[in-house]
Amino acid sequence: MKNRLGLLIQKQWPLFLAFLVPFMIMSILHAIKGVYPFGNETVLTIDLGQQYVDFFAYYRRTLLEDPSGLFYSFSKAIGGDMLGLWAYYLASPLNLIFLLFPHHQVSLAVTVLTMIKYGLAGWSFAYLLKKQFDGDNFTIVAFSTSYALMGYTIVNQFNIMWLDGMIFLPLIILGLERLIKEQKGVFYSICLALALFANYYIGYMICFFLVCYFVFRLISYDDSAITEKKDKVIARIKTSLLFIWDSLLAGGLSAVLLLPTLHSLMVGKASYTKLDLKWETDYPVTEIVSKFFVGAFNFDQMPSGYPNLFIGSLALLCFCFYFFNRLIPLKERLAALFITSFFVFSMNISAMNKIWHAMQYPNWYPYRFSFVVSFFLLLLGYRSFTKLKGVSPLATFLTMIVATGTGIYVYSKEFDFLTPIQIIITLLFIYLVLLLLILKPQQYKWMGLVLFLVTSIEMTVNAGISLSRLSYVDQDSFTVYQQGQQQMSDWFKQYDDDFYRLEKTFVRTKNDSFQADFNGITHFSSTFESTVPELFGRLGNPVGGGFLTYSNGTLLTDALFGIKYYASEQNDLYWSDQEDIPALIEKTSLPLKLDHFRYDTIESDFPLLSKTSTNTDKYQFTLKQTKPDLNDYQKIAATNQILLYKNPYALPIAFGSSDNVSSLYLQRKRPIEMQENLLNALVGKGKTTTYFFPEDFTSTIYQNLLLSESSFEPTVSIDDHTKKASVKFQFIPETNDAYYLTMGSVIGEDEVKLTLNGEPYAFYDSSDETLVYNIANNDYGKTMTFELELVEDSISLEDIQLYRLDSSAFMESITTLQSGGMNVEEYGNTHMEGVVTIQDNQNFLMTTIPYSTGWSVSIDGNPAPTEKVVDSLLGVPIQSGTHRVEFTYRTPYLFEGFVLTLISIVLLGMTFYVQRKNSI
Repeated sequence: MKNRLGLLIQKQWPLFLAFLVPFMIMSILHAIKGVYPFGNETVLTIDLGQQYVDFFAYYRRTLLEDPSGLFYSFSKAIGGDMLGLWAYYLASPLNLIFLLFPHHQVSLAVTVLTMIKYGLAGWSFAYLLKKQFDGDNFTIVAFSTSYALMGYTIVNQFNIMWLDGMIFLPLIILGLERLIKEQKGVFYSICLALALFANYYIGYMICFFLVCYFVFRLISYDDSAITEKKDKVIARIKTSLLFIWDSLLAGGLSAVLLLPTLHSLMVGKASYTKLDLKWETDYPVTEIVSKFFVGAFNFDQMPSGYPNLFIGSLALLCFCFYFFNRLIPLKERLAALFITSFFVFSMNISAMNKIWHAMQYPNWYPYRFSFVVSFFLLLLGYRSFTKLKGVSPLATFLTMIVATGTGIYVYSKEFDFLTPIQIIITLLFIYLVLLLLILKPQQYKWMGLVLFLVTSIEMTVNAGISLSRLSYVDQDSFTVYQQGQQQMSDWFKQYDDDFYRLEKTFVRTKNDSFQADFNGITHFSSTFESTVPELFGRLGNPVGGGFLTYSNGTLLTDALFGIKYYASEQNDLYWSDQEDIPALIEKTSLPLKLDHFRYDTIESDFPLLSKTSTNTDKYQFTLKQTKPDLNDYQKIAATNQILLYKNPYALPIAFGSSDNVSSLYLQRKRPIEMQENLLNALVGKGKTTTYFFPEDFTSTIYQNLLLSESSFEPTVSIDDHTKKASVKFQFIPETNDAYYLTMGSVIGEDEVKLTLNGEPYAFYDSSDETLVYNIANNDYGKTMTFELELVEDSISLEDIQLYRLDSSAFMESITTLQSGGMNVEEYGNTHMEGVVTIQDNQNFLMTTIPYSTGWSVSIDGNPAPTEKVVDSLLGVPIQSGTHRVEFTYRTPYLFEGFVLTLISIVLLGMTFYVQRKNSI
């Protein structure tokens, strides 16, 4: 056994090193940075820390506890299809590593997974070079290290689901080469199918690249063995047809995931797609050379920057030599020049950039396809390296001159992501590698080792500089919040085993519900169904492409969407991991403002949420809203940091209503009117009740502001920038009702600071809709002052209006709807069953489940038709009386995709048999 292992290592040592070197380089770099377990840092940053890590926790829980979560989840806002989300974020086979780690170590699992993906990318590229060029020395490891640690990988390591494409791409190209040379495409089909399965988005870009690469190889392929011109044309046609067939097979093999995902995209991300193309340049094309320098990256490059193209000096110089290499056929070099020019064109012209990104301009992380360009440069570079004898001294000298001139040009442009030291370091590496290449490394065995060491050092320097320019989540702060929130969620499950929704006034991410396993409303993902954020935006909450923040709810929306429980901050919100105190605060420390609610002393256990306020290790988290109307809810438990509330007005997930709601449509920038119309339509009774009454401010005070009403909406601007500039709205509530203020869609933390009676008012940045802010409740006779202090030079005071919610009318209507509420007896992610009693004046079963063709409903065992209500929700016509209702979800097109995958497997087997028979 030992002899076999030793023999394997002796034969395959370049492949072992190709994995081990990038794995160790990145592991050591992260250890030096103090990444857990070597310190208190994590790799969690940007979307990895704010989005993906929560999905990974959900992934682990789904596979270990409830596989139905693969298809649907009520943790995704008010409910949503999960297979599309799974396909984009979680389908990588390597994610199985999360099953080896406990829930509280998910950040460590992410770190280990990232290091493994670096190693596998290096191994994959080395395997391609070994099979394609018969390489077996240190230069293979040098080029594979350049591939694994290229600039794209380093700056996108937090987009961890994209890295699978880098692992599969070399294998796909190896399969394509076999298809072209040997007419065998099964390996190609399987590898491409795996890439599409692991991440369809990156898979799409790989498919686009494959067309380009196939054209390149079709032109450059050596067919000198075929003498007749006609036979050459036939051979190319045959190869092209085989390429198309095997590519379609790859799509068919992954159809079980791709078909449902395509449907999910059509009702989600793809609905934002605009087909207009702008044939204009994004930047001066010569500036692209700046990204070939060491550490050419900073934070500002993420929202809008240049393509990440750093591949190291060895690969870059050999790529440049490729076009002057006499030993490489001219037609191949011309074809390569054409494809390279096309790639440059794609990275500079706006329309081409949009096409590469599936007809949607990327929101942050520009030029996400640049990894295929880097791959192409590296592949041509290695081919050139194997034929260095064909490079003349003149070409080498001209390359040195061009490199020096490029350094001077880049220095003169003063790019904010490049310092003079970085430019000098890059040029020193280029000169050193040029010197080594002049010595003809093929003639000296030790030269390969030297090139490998130089390349490894250069790639390490680039990685170190690039990674240092981002901030990361601390391990302690992440773990404390993660476990504390989980304990809160577990406590609620013990307290109430019915179906309910839970929301919070504080947040770590918009996907806390996935991390801690509860049914929330706030959500963010690229696969979010567009109808849900559109609905909540119309009701006065911040929404955008792929996200919804339930931070501006009213008593009315809390009730309608069944938010039965609320967690809110008490005093300053921080959690610590030291020194427990009793979990429940004494009743005397929680004076109730409404004596008609009873405060229950419930035994609870929040060891990580119940900490003293004197600890030195404190972890501050974000408040997303100020919500005075929580005083109308019942306080049920508390810790030193949070208060837990029960909402007595919350409706169940399904309830009887009037069918008037089926003819209601969404209205823009009228959130209060929309809420009122929705409740009236649900209640019916043939009359319209006014729930929100417009109120006047007693005074509006402008301080150091210039008011302009020349535009469509009034605008205020700062008069003297050396003084505070603000506008104050004052009023005195004449009742204890809840008061709400509407404001336009231009209010954010970068524009204003908000205070209520001198205290900071927590809010989430607005979006395209008019938002609703709760600014008073139970404040009869008090002078309320709501102040907007300008941060920017000017803001628009659009749609500002004060409203009072008539609590009596509101409670009367909610009580009516509650009387027809469904008693949920069984529930899960894809199934719900219960009994509902429909009143005589009700003829419609309204739900707060997002409408989807995947939901089927049966009433008393008989299938019932479903309707889309208010452009977003599921409703069912129903007769009065007591009924048993069953909801079942089946992912649309999953069965069709499964059948297509089975057919493709059969066709793949037949293809393999035919190709093998023809090769004998």
